[in-house]
Amino acid sequence: MTIDWTIDLKSIILSLSIIISTGISIFFYLKNRTFGFENSLNDRLFKIQDISFKYPFVEDTKFIDGWDNFVIEYRKKESIDYDNDKLTVKYLQYEQYCEMIFNLISDTYSYKKDEEKMLAFISFKAWARTHRNWWKNPLVKHSNQDNYDEEFTIIIDKWLK
Repeated sequence: MTIDWTIDLKSIILSLSIIISTGISIFFYLKNRTFGFENSLNDRLFKIQDISFKYPFVEDTKFIDGWDNFVIEYRKKESIDYDNDKLTVKYLQYEQYCEMIFNLISDTYSYKKDEEKMLAFISFKAWARTHRNWWKNPLVKHSNQDNYDEEFTIIIDKWLK
């Protein structure tokens, strides 16, 4: 009985080339996905920074310090005249701005899976501290703790001590 080694050798070479090709494809897919996600984070960061240039009050400490009083008054209001109550509109814009910031921090943490790596990517701690009143006192009570995972909220709370 004779074994046809040519066919077996061809099959082995074909199998190896398929395995290597698939491995290389998976490697480049994962590399590209990582690069794409980091680009997405950077794009979101630039959009947030663009908002702060267009609406500087969102990073102004005098404005930010009024957040807690705004929340008290906002909760008392039965309706809002958006055309004439410009301060309320600004604080509602500020609320969305803060939500964008903390969503970015949360997504970066989910991506990096490590606080130190996340902070090396973008210095979030000081930014979170600037907007601590919003984090601790959202318009909808407990919404931050309810919307973000527990591990992330623990990190933010630790930064704000």
